Amino acid sequence: MDEVNGMQTRADKARLVIDTVRRKGEDASSDMVKFLCELDPFLCSSIGLN
Repeated sequence: MDEVNGMQTRADKARLVIDTVRRKGEDASSDMVKFLCELDPFLCSSIGLN
């Protein structure tokens, strides 16, 4: 959490959270990416998730 709070851009925060979830496995990663893209399609596009 401290690492995320220290980041300035939403894209950097999203990348860190996604990388953390990816380490938990494929199902968790897929669910997180899907949820993130539903919440903010522009962000997902800008960081190359779709």
